[in-house]
Amino acid sequence: MLVACVAGERRTVTIQRTWNANGIHRVNVNEVNGSVNVEAGNPNEIALVAHVRAYERPKPNEENQGYFKSEVNGDSLDIGRKSHHHIRFIGFNFGDDVQVDYSLRVPPALALELKTVNGRIATKGIDGATEAKSVNGEINLENAGSAEVDAHTVNGRVMATFVRDFQGAKLKTVNGRVVAVLPSNASFACDLSQVNGDFEASFPLSIHSHPGSRRVSGDVNGGRYELRISTVNGDIRLENGVPPVPPVPPAPGVGSVPPALPAPSALPAPPAPPAPPTTR
Repeated sequence: MLVACVAGERRTVTIQRTWNANGIHRVNVNEVNGSVNVEAGNPNEIALVAHVRAYERPKPNEENQGYFKSEVNGDSLDIGRKSHHHIRFIGFNFGDDVQVDYSLRVPPALALELKTVNGRIATKGIDGATEAKSVNGEINLENAGSAEVDAHTVNGRVMATFVRDFQGAKLKTVNGRVVAVLPSNASFACDLSQVNGDFEASFPLSIHSHPGSRRVSGDVNGGRYELRISTVNGDIRLENGVPPVPPVPPAPGVGSVPPALPAPSALPAPPAPPAPPTTR
């Protein structure tokens, strides 16, 4: 293995790419050091902005300046890096040391497979099936709920918000809490498991406890789809996504009596007009 010693500051490079979304049904992102953020955008285009920080010099003649790969394979767009090796000392860097933060805007219906080792993963406005995996980083997903969602990290919080519907999810972490926000009409059978933490649910669960374990299961609205949640060190919360109804303001005249207006006779009389001059 060739090892190079480089001293100096990290370079910062921004790379922008676009692809025609016609024929692409899935986006796969695979990173080692960096975050992944995906939002719903133009239904006909996939847009990427990648922020790179690296000691390694850019390679202008290579795709994405040599920092990561991006290619269309069949109906999938694959972006990122699969391996990374470096040794660092204070003031010096041996080998490769690259961090890439990806921001993507995609058609809402695309399926997503998002993976990173050190970094957070977030989505917003997505309708398609989503798989998100990290090791050191939180996961925060917003999905319409029209497809399955799978989120797994080791060190970090997992939060999944289902906006309109629910068709199944698996949410797992080791060190962190798990929060699932579901619409009030969601039909699910939940299996909740944790070691150190509390359970909290704002749905009327038909709970089946399991003696000798920190596991709870139950059905809501018929239990049609599976919801599996697991953590070791952290709380589990199931929230109802219906916004609270604001209090109704009191009707006019209810609860208080406005002060009475003075009677017309009590009002001061206007001054009399001056008398006309007299002539002789």
